[in-house]
Amino acid sequence: MRRKPARPGPAEPGPQATSSQAEARLDRAPHVRDTEVKLATLGYLGAMILGPVIPLIIYYAARIRGRPFLHYHVARALNLSVTGLLYGLCCLILGGLLVLDSLTVALVVAAPIGLGVWLTVLSYLIRGLSAANRGERYEAPGWICAQIAK
Repeated sequence: MRRKPARPGPAEPGPQATSSQAEARLDRAPHVRDTEVKLATLGYLGAMILGPVIPLIIYYAARIRGRPFLHYHVARALNLSVTGLLYGLCCLILGGLLVLDSLTVALVVAAPIGLGVWLTVLSYLIRGLSAANRGERYEAPGWICAQIAK
């Protein structure tokens, strides 16, 4: 009786296999149109400059047209800008209460807090903007961004 040669086991994927797998994943990724990327970018830029006005307009337009990528990013921009406005309002209230004691104390305490919150929200808006330009999703952490618009 002749014995059959043993079958080789599953081979370890080499660098060529991983690159072909990555290309297959890219082919399966949903295609995002340039207009959606541009409008998502406009939503983030509008949130940086005018607050929630521009993202709100694009948000409702995206809901009507049914564009999930655009809707996702504009909702994030809207959430970040509204949350930033709420944090700013809290800083104004804190400053108003501290001004009853002293203007100096109010400026020393409330101004750095307000500046820090503004810079933090701005940095997350910039991160979301760059992710939208790459065609990726970006989720801001829950401690800085309330989920108001979904």
